[in-house]
Amino acid sequence: MKISKCIKEAMLNGVKIIKEHISGEDIHSALPESDKFEIEFCIEIEKSGYYNLYLKSKIEKYAMAVYLVDIDGLCYGDVRLNSESSEVSKVKIGRVFLESGQKKIKIYAGWGMAQVYGIEVEKTDFQGGIPSFELANKNASDKCKILMEYFSEIYGKAIVAGQHTNTAVGAEIAYLEYQTGKKPALRGFDFLGYTKHTITDNMTYDAMFEVMMNRGSVEEAIKWHKEFGGIVTFCWHWFSPTGGSDKTFYTKNTDFDIEAALCPNTKENKLLMEDIYEIGKWLKIMADADVPVIFRPLHEADGRWFWWGAKGSEAYKRLYYLLYYVYTNCFKLNNLIWVWNAPHPDWRIEKDYYDVAGVDFYAPPQNYGPISFWYDYVYELTEAKKPIALTENGPIPDPDVLQNTKTYWLWFMPWWGGFTTDGKINSFEHLKKVYSHPYVITLDRFDLFRG
Repeated sequence: MKISKCIKEAMLNGVKIIKEHISGEDIHSALPESDKFEIEFCIEIEKSGYYNLYLKSKIEKYAMAVYLVDIDGLCYGDVRLNSESSEVSKVKIGRVFLESGQKKIKIYAGWGMAQVYGIEVEKTDFQGGIPSFELANKNASDKCKILMEYFSEIYGKAIVAGQHTNTAVGAEIAYLEYQTGKKPALRGFDFLGYTKHTITDNMTYDAMFEVMMNRGSVEEAIKWHKEFGGIVTFCWHWFSPTGGSDKTFYTKNTDFDIEAALCPNTKENKLLMEDIYEIGKWLKIMADADVPVIFRPLHEADGRWFWWGAKGSEAYKRLYYLLYYVYTNCFKLNNLIWVWNAPHPDWRIEKDYYDVAGVDFYAPPQNYGPISFWYDYVYELTEAKKPIALTENGPIPDPDVLQNTKTYWLWFMPWWGGFTTDGKINSFEHLKKVYSHPYVITLDRFDLFRG
């Protein structure tokens, strides 16, 4: 493997790369005042296999920058730069399986300011392994066990087609069937409209629409499983128990204090527990109907844009463990498959309290890359012990590329509305390719729960 003399001599925002790369030398990029730039490297892979990619860069002390990474025009994820010093450092972008031949690696877009000096690519003898599909809850229902066993059988051989539907109507499902002739095997729902304080101050039409149209999702989830034999997953955009402005699941729209809510005998704790018990009742309805639910609570907490992540990782973890305890031990909800969806080392949940690790990542529109760097990151974070799912995405990764790069997402889950239906994020041609691909498990191919 060698790096060739082929960095783009490109102009962007009036700033060009000021030094061309030659093997053994550095690249330095002058930065525009806006943080939009791109640098492209060409490398020659002499032998197919796994490679570690590193970025050499410099960033202001305690600053941050995030840039997308493409290989041959396909998004593999992003690289996140931060430093406690202003010296040049080497940051791992990720590990990826690359076929032999020339590759173009592009670092671009994103946000923040950094100086990029070069990349390093090294061969690794990584072989990979099979994660555990054993459920954390030892009293899990038979259907949960059957579903996890099925996941273990298709691991590395197929990916489950999923689609999030924010409303009970789920127009995305009908639209997919119209465009492709098929439905997803996994349908995503939300408890967004199910708690007491969903009517808020300064409520926009969007917020009203989401709350009102979301109600009835539990009944539709039961129908999806009972009548169609499909798989059900729920997330929870949890409106603040103390109210606020517009969509109060956002940190910026509420003053709800999660730390106070985790203290007994506080007003915040009383309201928090009321919400937890309210959702528990609806989960119990699905348990009584023998519907297994892939449950993804407190998603994206590490981003801190939702109130359940606003006070940091320790408060988030305490809330997660509280949910797990109440639903598993008090409500006896043995129909839940738990998803941990805050992939960061400081926000890690103990492996005995979740079953699947989730990644939410939105590649640029119509970029159908495998997002392999995020898969690799969570693979390492979970010590290869848990299956990993793409629990939210924009463009659906190309099934051929997933196979070629050995990126074994358990399922994909495009967000609702235009992410699926406008033809701009997922083209109609791409949807047809995905839903007719032999690597993709659509509802017609999933017969585990059909009588």
